[in-house]
Amino acid sequence: MKNKSLVAITLIVLIALFVGGGYAFKNKEEKKVQEVTASIDYKKDPFIREYSPSFGDNEKGIYVVEYIDPECESCALFNGIIKDFYKEYYKDIKLVIRYLANHKNSEYAIRIIEAAREQNKYLEVLDVVYSKQPLWAQHNNEKPELLMGFLEEVEGLDLVKLQKDMQNPEIKKRINLDLVDAQKLQVRGTPTIFINGKRLRSLSADALENLYISEAYK
Repeated sequence: MKNKSLVAITLIVLIALFVGGGYAFKNKEEKKVQEVTASIDYKKDPFIREYSPSFGDNEKGIYVVEYIDPECESCALFNGIIKDFYKEYYKDIKLVIRYLANHKNSEYAIRIIEAAREQNKYLEVLDVVYSKQPLWAQHNNEKPELLMGFLEEVEGLDLVKLQKDMQNPEIKKRINLDLVDAQKLQVRGTPTIFINGKRLRSLSADALENLYISEAYK
């Protein structure tokens, strides 16, 4: 009985040490990220590039940078939060989109949404890519070719022109440079959000709004 109790206590201690160590490591990593980003002008590269898609009137000088991957499930889930946030604060902010292509068909999807920019259909096409993600980006059963069919629902989108514009070599250059900038900013996963250079630590609507408020009214 004593042996069983000793084993149980030992396991509890080990678990506590593991959890505590993981928490300490996470805090250390977050501190490192903040130290790196604090020394960089959030209105310039590596946060923002001239070619980066951007939206909003930016009356309060608030720069919201979001690293996305169109094939990322978390990005698709967080898109609704970002849309609501943008709808509420678009006059105050500049929302800037960057890419971190971490999945098999990420580049293909990025080519689609980048080509849609040429027809001023970027956000509409991004919404379709995200909303249809369960159909075209199933794990081990990816079917990116389905995206073209889904895009027929975007009013006014010329699919022939879109497919031609997808071949623009500049898109690959942007993807590569976004990756370089992501590495400089210690971005490893998506979605990753920065507001005026400060990294969003929790992916929730409340955390996003609180970080915005702390920057807008400091």
